[in-house]
Amino acid sequence: MLHKLLPQPRTLADLAATLGAEVVGDGGMTVRAIAHPALAEAEDTLVLAMDEGSFAALAATVAKAAIVAADAELDTGRFTGGLKVRRGRLAMAQLLNLFPTPPHVMPGIHPSAVVDPSAKVADDASVGPLSYVGPGAEIAGGAAVLAHVTVGAGSRIGPDSLLFPGVRLGERCEIGARCIIQSNAVIGGEGFGFVTPEPGSIESARADGEITAQNTAIVRINSIGSVVMGDDVEIGAGTCIDRGTLGPTRIGNGTKIDNQVQIAHNCRIGENCLVAGQVGISGSVTVGDRVVFAGGVGVADHMTVGDDAIILPMSGVGRHVPAKQIWGGYPAGPRDEKATELMSIGRLPRAIRELDRLKREVAQLKKED
Repeated sequence: MLHKLLPQPRTLADLAATLGAEVVGDGGMTVRAIAHPALAEAEDTLVLAMDEGSFAALAATVAKAAIVAADAELDTGRFTGGLKVRRGRLAMAQLLNLFPTPPHVMPGIHPSAVVDPSAKVADDASVGPLSYVGPGAEIAGGAAVLAHVTVGAGSRIGPDSLLFPGVRLGERCEIGARCIIQSNAVIGGEGFGFVTPEPGSIESARADGEITAQNTAIVRINSIGSVVMGDDVEIGAGTCIDRGTLGPTRIGNGTKIDNQVQIAHNCRIGENCLVAGQVGISGSVTVGDRVVFAGGVGVADHMTVGDDAIILPMSGVGRHVPAKQIWGGYPAGPRDEKATELMSIGRLPRAIRELDRLKREVAQLKKED
């Protein structure tokens, strides 16, 4: 973290009220910046030392105020004052929220933007350079559509949402309030749906365990649905969310989705989920609330992942995941089950050596007979 000046000087007591922290030493001390202990430039800097590495750096810092973990001891002879916090990362997030860095937003509609006459753009909304807003689209108050964004016909963007440059919002999509969609995300693209006139290779492989048919023709299944996104959703750069075949693909309130994620048609993603980078969720998957997908997870079509489940990195989910379970591996299964499998694999070399020894002993006994 770089040395950052506070927007205005704050006392430790003021910051404690904001963070829900315990004051140590002089709560009236005024701080003017926050920094890592090694980067502090003045005594009136508040340094963040909530983990083992940064706490060790307190010994050499010039700062006279520090934030530490609730169970840490702050040397009040060395420091004028400080704060103790229960959740370090939450405190850091709250502190960094004191440094808003909003993108540059031009008020109103830029002259180079193309806005269909039937579209409705609130007076206090923003449409950036070279953006397109299609027929019947609606952009609510406080929303900002930055440069080179496409808003498809009939789509709606909720209050105070932010679409970064290059976002492509397809037709008939709905974006809730206070959503953030990062650059080059595609919301409402065509779903990957195809069928063959006669049962093809995939169907024969599933039914018979071998390929007994060929895909002589491939017929496209048109996606006439949409994407409906709740409030306070965040979508990372380069992520794609396909519209549903007949109804909507849904993303629940408060869900956060990382960069380069694929969510296929007809999926239902619950509220307050966390989806890390390069996750691929196949069509018609149902995900409960507060589910966590670590990076690189793949989920097969028509699976269900229960509330509060956690899927570990690079897992391949091909079965329904019950609620409140931790799954991992390829193919994915309960964490303890997979740990047993890995341990068993690790024992194989020794077991093979033992088997070879026993075979030699049996052969020797047969000779002696």
